[in-house]
Order: sequence, then structure tokens, then C-alpha cells
Amino acid sequence: MNPMTDMFDFSKSFEQFSKFQPDFANAAPLKAFTDMAAKYRAVTIEAMNKNVELTTAWMQDAAKDAATLMTSEAQPTAYAKKAGEVAQAAMQDIPARLFAYAEVAKKAQTELFDTAVNLTPKAVEEAAERTKTVAKTAKKAA
Repeated sequence: MNPMTDMFDFSKSFEQFSKFQPDFANAAPLKAFTDMAAKYRAVTIEAMNKNVELTTAWMQDAAKDAATLMTSEAQPTAYAKKAGEVAQAAMQDIPARLFAYAEVAKKAQTELFDTAVNLTPKAVEEAAERTKTVAKTAKKAA
């Protein structure tokens, strides 16, 4: 018997908790938080996919620019001119690309905040109601 591992027997602790509150898994507050977590996952995955799209488009444009720079030219100055044009276009394009990433983040943050604002009062209300019910049951049992 190891006191270090016996102390953290979560299955026994959960079993004891289940006896105290048998329908814990179906409790309304838990459902509200589960719904919130599901919404958070959906928003996160959507933002991740949008960021992948933005990054892919940026890399495809960079590959086109690289192909442009790798074409052979008769004059060495033509290489310098092309490199300058590509660099200038890339530098002018950076703010718009970064703004697109910022818009994705802003949309995700707004959706997550709205979800929390909408679901939290319901969860708190349901938890308070459930606590009252459990307290009444405990008083009757005592």
C-alpha cells in the first residue's frame, strides 16, 4: 500500500461524489459548460482553418514571386530590378495580410466572449437551483 498513490484514487473519489449527487453527469450546469466548450472548440477550429487558408495563400504568392525571380535574364541589372519590384510588392502587401489575421482573431474573440456572456448566467442560475435542491434533500435526509 503506497500512501502517495492511494491519496489520488480519483475513481473512489468520483464514486463517493456520485453517491452524494447521483445525476452529476446530467446536471444542467455541467451541460451549460459542455455546450460552452463545444462552441469554443468550433470557433477555435474555424479560426485555425482560416489561418491555414491565409498562410497557404501567402506561401503560394511567395512561390510565384520566387518563380519570377528564378527566370533567366540577359542583363544582371534586370535581376536587381525584378528583386526590387518583388520586395517592394511584398512589403506593401504585409499590412493587408497581417490585418486579415487580426480580423480572424477579432472574430474568434468576439464569438467566444458572446458565448461566455450568453451561457454563464444560465449556468450560474442552474447551479444555484441545483444547489438549493441538493440542500433541501440533505436537510430531509438529516
